[in-house]
Amino acid sequence: MNYKNGVKSVFWGITQQLITLIFGLVVPRLFISSFGSEVNGLLGSIGNLFSYLALVEAGVGTAAIQALYGPIGRKDKDEINRIMSAAGNFYGKAGWVYLAGVIIIAVLYPITVKTTMDPQTVFLLAILNGAGGVINFWVQGKYMLLFQAEGKKYLLSITTLVVYVAQNVLKIAFLLAGFDVVIINVGCFCISLCRVLFYLVYIRRNYKWLDFHAKPNKKALAQSGAVFVQQIMWMLCSNTDVLVLTYVAQDLKAVSVYGVYLMIYVAIERLYSNIFGSFHYMMGQKFNVDRESYMSVHRIYEALSMTVAFALYTIAFVLTTPFMRVYTAGITDVAYVDKYLPFLFAFMHLLASAREASSRVINFAGHFKQMQGRAILETVINIVVSVVAVYWLGIYGVLIGTIVAYLYRANDIIIYANRKILNRSCWATYRLWIINMAVFVIVWLISLFIDLTVGSFVQFLLIAIPTGIAICAVYITALWLFERKSARYLLNMAKEAAKRIMKK
Repeated sequence: MNYKNGVKSVFWGITQQLITLIFGLVVPRLFISSFGSEVNGLLGSIGNLFSYLALVEAGVGTAAIQALYGPIGRKDKDEINRIMSAAGNFYGKAGWVYLAGVIIIAVLYPITVKTTMDPQTVFLLAILNGAGGVINFWVQGKYMLLFQAEGKKYLLSITTLVVYVAQNVLKIAFLLAGFDVVIINVGCFCISLCRVLFYLVYIRRNYKWLDFHAKPNKKALAQSGAVFVQQIMWMLCSNTDVLVLTYVAQDLKAVSVYGVYLMIYVAIERLYSNIFGSFHYMMGQKFNVDRESYMSVHRIYEALSMTVAFALYTIAFVLTTPFMRVYTAGITDVAYVDKYLPFLFAFMHLLASAREASSRVINFAGHFKQMQGRAILETVINIVVSVVAVYWLGIYGVLIGTIVAYLYRANDIIIYANRKILNRSCWATYRLWIINMAVFVIVWLISLFIDLTVGSFVQFLLIAIPTGIAICAVYITALWLFERKSARYLLNMAKEAAKRIMKK
């Protein structure tokens, strides 16, 4: 296995997330100050719709990556070409469907959403936000599948980072210069075209053997239908909150509040995904080539991934309120600081992270069809509870709906993965969950007696850094006490990294 690709992916993934976090603090604040919370909420709502439209991919991406693990592990280029040919054919057709969807959304959105913006502006914003997805299907999407299966996720991080920095520098410059929101989006779209050029050049230079005219192996994508159903359910479940606030509560300002809080936790989620997702290619290949060897590393992966997730989300939970007081200071069109929202957002993401390792095993095993009914039930629970609760509890109601759905699904995935695939007791996973949840509660109780009031970003950083270090220390201590083998593995990794840094 090529560990270097994983290390590169972690490095560039973390770099990408740190820079994303910096711009993520500046740009949304400027957008709200320049255009108001309604425009910010509208852009977030449009983005949500296009995340649903991306489902025309119909699960082919996930199914193709899973199918590629085996051939890549065996270095079977003929089979890789056949799978890529099948995926390429599908992506070309899906691009036309996506284009039709973009046009439909652009036409219908201005007349179905309550907003003070003129319909022409909303139409143009929808077109510009959807155009990138069309290009993704027609040009670069199929290449990204191969990069992920080979462990070259760092290429995606690098290109995304460069484009993201360029786009946000343009946004800041245009916002300060007083440009219209449509002009800003036109500039961002033009910059995104550079990524397409990079992928085309890279593939031609490094994958001369890649043949999209090979006989398509459609059987390799046979699970795509089941994956598609799960992706639809996941997208519905993860975006239900914004949709309910937009169409049921009809409150774009609440969408803006939700989006600002979500920005914090999505940054943590992406950081976490970049760290552990960078090694999924190794685990996927090992699972499909050497199942017995895979079992020896699963427990370590599960313990480390869950502990890191809890530590990161606990830090976010403790620091959310002091951050929001500084970040939204001076914004008066809607109240952004709320004492209940940090807990609800943190708990929602803790439930999602608790099932990550088990969910990954199910994907490696290709048990997509077996999970369809469960995914549908999760989404139904989320939608029903959210729609009912939003009338009485507003933004709290949609979060409670998601939490109830995640609570069901986390237990379902943990039980299925352990019993049906790993053939072991569920206690190993639940034990980790209980330990980390206990640490979360302890940290929360301690934080109630600590004054974290700040008046500037400098003061925030002065308390955030030691607070983050202290919380990580508590979780590492718990890991050492209850999962000694995993803690030693983490310590050895840190020592190796330190040695390499010292040598350089």
